[in-house]
Amino acid sequence: MRGRRGSAAMLAAGILAGAAACGSGSTVAFQPAGSLSRAPVQAPLPGQAGPRLGGFRFPSDVSIDFTTPTPADPARRAVIDGYQNYVLALWAAVLSHGKNTAYQRQATGSALGFVRREVARYGATGTTVKGTIAYSETRIAGIYFGTGADVLACVDASAFRQVNTQTGATAGPALPGRLTRHLENVAEGKRRDGTWFVSRLAVYPASSPQGAICR
Repeated sequence: MRGRRGSAAMLAAGILAGAAACGSGSTVAFQPAGSLSRAPVQAPLPGQAGPRLGGFRFPSDVSIDFTTPTPADPARRAVIDGYQNYVLALWAAVLSHGKNTAYQRQATGSALGFVRREVARYGATGTTVKGTIAYSETRIAGIYFGTGADVLACVDASAFRQVNTQTGATAGPALPGRLTRHLENVAEGKRRDGTWFVSRLAVYPASSPQGAICR
């Protein structure tokens, strides 16, 4: 995917007004009470995840599911953790209307811009998101010199909705229609402490040639 960086950036600039969506697989779900497990049951988050979210606990009507098994290799697992922590920080920021600032450590560059746009879309206190968003087919496209990596994931936000908190009425999809299902391609960087952060984000609707694998 690195050869497509130029076109990816142009495409991302046009569609990054929304958040994420594609997938299937065996379940690894982020449960709203603060858990990450391979099945929809309560289990403690890995030690670092809680602090990175600043203690934020997801509402009971929100589920962020990672349906791809975690890599057994510690180095590759750390890369996937960096991506998943970015996703969790993104939605924690949206649900808290920007009060949870964990995303400031998890994202830079276009990825940070993406989070800020989503927070702005849900800036009104009477608007929130509910439902399930699933991240599947997550894989590492490459690790470069041990300090950089590319990660791909399908996102399915078809069951993720924008909701009016005062009336409970659904106001529409949580993400723009074209992004209900899409492919995410992120570039990551490695910190000196061994943790990873997302530095670039490009999204490809499932209806596009690049995102077709997420249909």
